[in-house]
Amino acid sequence: MPRLLATCLALSAFAAATPSDAFWNTQAACGQAACRQPHSTPLGECYQAVEAGREENNMWPQQYVGLDRRNTAAPFDIMIRNGWRRQNLLGSHHFNEDATQLTQSGKLRVQWILTQPPPTHRQVFIERSITDGVTDARIAATEAFAGKVLAGEPASIVDTHLLSDGRPAVVIDYVNTQYRENMMTPVLPEASAGGGGVATE
Repeated sequence: MPRLLATCLALSAFAAATPSDAFWNTQAACGQAACRQPHSTPLGECYQAVEAGREENNMWPQQYVGLDRRNTAAPFDIMIRNGWRRQNLLGSHHFNEDATQLTQSGKLRVQWILTQPPPTHRQVFIERSITDGVTDARIAATEAFAGKVLAGEPASIVDTHLLSDGRPAVVIDYVNTQYRENMMTPVLPEASAGGGGVATE
């Protein structure tokens, strides 16, 4: 008898509620405060939250594709930046012994960096020295010359831990000179005895 009475009371309370209240009061999983209010609006905040969840479920996995693509391309962006840092690097051989002036090859290098690459990559990197004073002197010398190249406009010049694997211009000039001096004379091979224009070795 008590169980039957409890069942009748529950059914009467459920029947007394409007259909919308009976539905929204069962949404225990909804985190909106409006769902837990006894007189919440059926088409209020809770409905919007449920709709947002439904749309997100229907759209899956498209909402994560863009993020995955950006994360996949991130290593390539890092490699591109590292490549430009290596390309725009000034080593110790681009400065004189006391690092107060750029050598001729250093000036040409800075001029190329500040004028030829794409504008987003016109940044000069300077090999960091063990002595902070030498590094500061290299930066100051580069800034002074960059001001002449850019007519007073500021240039992006930073030091880096990368070591330049370049060689002094004197060594490169010597190699190129020896290559030119030992080149074979560019002449046509002798024609064959039978004629016909067929060349023989």
